[in-house]
Amino acid sequence: MKITVNGKISEDALKVILDTQKKKTIIIDDYCKKEKLESLFYKDSELEYEYQKPEKQVTPKPKKVETRKDDKGN
Repeated sequence: MKITVNGKISEDALKVILDTQKKKTIIIDDYCKKEKLESLFYKDSELEYEYQKPEKQVTPKPKKVETRKDDKGN
């Protein structure tokens, strides 16, 4: 996420700006998930945001190996 602010601003104003931008990113994320989009780039006068669908990490299941005991106790 990239936010552009021109000039000096107070700490409170910065918090308000960041909260507003966070709300925008949540809306964009929800929309992309609902519409099943792979990626989306959003830009306005205050915010540049790029959505990328998170890749699922697939962990292979371990193979089950059957073991047999013979009469010798092995």
